[in-house]
Amino acid sequence: MPNPNSNAGKTCPECHVGNLVVKSGKYGNFTACSNYPNCKYIEKKTPQVAEKTDQLCDKCGKPLLKRNGQFGPFLACSGFPQCKNTKKVAP
Repeated sequence: MPNPNSNAGKTCPECHVGNLVVKSGKYGNFTACSNYPNCKYIEKKTPQVAEKTDQLCDKCGKPLLKRNGQFGPFLACSGFPQCKNTKKVAP
């Protein structure tokens, strides 16, 4: 993805006035309309699919999934929400 606050090269499909720009937010970069706050259009990212691992959950025995979060990658139990076990991924 381009650097934050760079032009994405498209016109906003909602207001047709602003340009889409890459912004930096709490959860990483995202694409939004430059005409904010008059236009609140944001391009939705496609959800990332969790990657299966060969490790098992210490609490319930179900497989752990590799996911990406606000603080980087981590392992989470596939039994969520019943089991909320997580582990840090070694760098």
